[in-house]
Amino acid sequence: MYVTAIRTLALSAALGTAAYPSIAMAETAGSAAEVYDPIQFAVLLELNFGSIVANSTGGDIVLDPADGTRDCGALICAGTFSWSKLALTGSDATVEMTYAPLFYLTGPGDPIGAELTYPGGSGSTVDIVGGSAEVEFGSILHINPDQVQGEYQGQFEVDVFYQ
Repeated sequence: MYVTAIRTLALSAALGTAAYPSIAMAETAGSAAEVYDPIQFAVLLELNFGSIVANSTGGDIVLDPADGTRDCGALICAGTFSWSKLALTGSDATVEMTYAPLFYLTGPGDPIGAELTYPGGSGSTVDIVGGSAEVEFGSILHINPDQVQGEYQGQFEVDVFYQ
């Protein structure tokens, strides 16, 4: 069975505004706004679990970008694998990334559950410095017992907002 996950990212940006208090006895009030560039992204690596030999008990496959490994536990894995790597561009600022931790890969058999992993989880922040930042997502794939042979694909969504 060949398993891959294709990600879709919905990127949003919120504009930060700050109002300054009026000076006592003044007839005018000041205000200010900071405008950010839209956040854009490019996919550098797709999330790909590689080829997996199913068995009667199932098991988990862990892709860990921190150490560059794929742990197949009791399952047999082969072929190329990769975690998801994205390049963010925008204004130098802190951005928050949110996502649903569980998504599914579908194919000829029962859907396969997968957990998106990122240090700190959903709601973590990343600093865009010099106009760019790279982020890497890992995943845990939960192969069902006696998973039907075939190709399985899925999508996950990450929302990115300026803080």
